[in-house]
Amino acid sequence: MSACGSRDTLSRQWELLRSIPAYGNGASVAGLVSKLGTAGYETTTRTVQRDLNSLSTTFPIYCVEDSTPKWHWMKGASLDIPNLSITDALSIKMMQAYLTPLLPGAILSALQSRFEQADHRLKTDISQLARWPEKIRTVFPGQPLQAPTIAEEILESIQKALIQEHQIKVSYRGRYKHETTEYLLNPLALVQRGPISYLVATAFSYEDVRLYAVHRFTSVETQEDEATIPDTFNIDTYIREGALSFGSGEYFALKLRIQSDLKTTLTESPLSEDMKIAPDADTFLVTATVQNTWQLKWWIRSQGAQAEILEPKDLRDEFIESLRNTLALYEE
Repeated sequence: MSACGSRDTLSRQWELLRSIPAYGNGASVAGLVSKLGTAGYETTTRTVQRDLNSLSTTFPIYCVEDSTPKWHWMKGASLDIPNLSITDALSIKMMQAYLTPLLPGAILSALQSRFEQADHRLKTDISQLARWPEKIRTVFPGQPLQAPTIAEEILESIQKALIQEHQIKVSYRGRYKHETTEYLLNPLALVQRGPISYLVATAFSYEDVRLYAVHRFTSVETQEDEATIPDTFNIDTYIREGALSFGSGEYFALKLRIQSDLKTTLTESPLSEDMKIAPDADTFLVTATVQNTWQLKWWIRSQGAQAEILEPKDLRDEFIESLRNTLALYEE
């Protein structure tokens, strides 16, 4: 075979591999012939069948024998990275470093083949750029927590329902309950907050949008009915309004007395765009418009004696009561 003919064969086979669906779907030989024709490769069923049999000895593809045999990629395998560029490999390694502490195992396992191919690409490259992952790290603030376990079939069902915009019937175990509750949910979005994955959804015919921790689902069944999606719902607006920080999300004026160490931190990373810091004897007064969230309260508690709430009074009283209860634990 001439060099030109070899290139044409390789190009056709490469396009054939790209045309084979991922695990869970399938394509008949006739369908693959049609796809190749659309891509500009006129060929025959006999040639494609011969190519598939040959390629299956090297690549993780297989045929499901049925009334109409169909070809698939094996689970977790694909062809979209064999000629990975060095910049693509670096991007994937950056993504791995960032996502590994955050994503549940079911999601990470689906990405594992991509991570491994990026590793291989970087190890076989001799350029200085390939050493970039050795020189950077991502450290997350706060106490690191392990991601809870999520059953792979439950995550796949939720993702499928989101894409198809169908309702799901679920069994859900609440945070403070041992028994499960049945819900009919309208999935709206998936959000990752730290190590926890949340499904944003409405329940039954109610319009209020709520969060459901994905690891607390014990069963998920996709329904035929389409999900009811509020016309006004927007996931970015929902997050911006403080839903993922929990609490009411309403804005209020916060006034703190802080020590000099915290003053340096807030000068570099303000609480809000309108935050002001003024000296007050040996301390400093901070005023800022912030959202009423649990996240804000957790942050203030984490500052200990560095921050004292002055206003609003009801928030100050809440902290006084909480601190008294905490002190009582240690005094006992």
